[in-house]
Amino acid sequence: MKKILPLILVLLLLSACGRAPAAPAPEETPAPTEAPAVNTENLTPDEPENSEEDDPMKATTADESREPVAMSGETVTLDGLDSYLRLTLPEGWTWTAGKESAERKSLLLSAPTDDGFTIEVNWWSSFGMCGTGVDFQKLTLPKLGEVTLATEQNSGLVWWTLLLPDSPDQFTLQLSATQEEIDAHQSEIDAMLETLELGALSHIPPQPQPPRDSI
Repeated sequence: MKKILPLILVLLLLSACGRAPAAPAPEETPAPTEAPAVNTENLTPDEPENSEEDDPMKATTADESREPVAMSGETVTLDGLDSYLRLTLPEGWTWTAGKESAERKSLLLSAPTDDGFTIEVNWWSSFGMCGTGVDFQKLTLPKLGEVTLATEQNSGLVWWTLLLPDSPDQFTLQLSATQEEIDAHQSEIDAMLETLELGALSHIPPQPQPPRDSI
């Protein structure tokens, strides 16, 4: 009997060594939980990350919505030989007579600021300019139609010349300033350009001479 018991134990151990280990029990997957209902009636959309200063489209819109410029109602006229150029000054602007000769007459339009910003209105008997390094663009004005704006940068300044339509006389508007100064006065410049008009001078017809006494 004592010999039979050890033999039974050995057989049991051998059978246990040859048996494959039991597979682990599968983990239970928790059932999905439903998200709580959210009331969207009082929610507001998220604010955009970029600010108004970083958005060029908003900046452009702000520039386009500038307040209208107050005009003084004072008109300035520069006569040529057969026609004239007339415009209205913004509030606070002044004008003085400039150079005058057989080839050129000018008026100086000055802004009411300390930066010395001035626009020169010129009549020329003959006007021409070199096109090298000059940028030409077309503008449409209410009273004059299509005009040409010529700009050139030189030594940190912008040379700005407005070439008016062909007429019996040649007129230009010219200025030389930094881009920052031009931007600061752009609303006033635009307001003046909208009032530009050309007209023909009415010349006094020659008076008839009395007949000479016959000799």
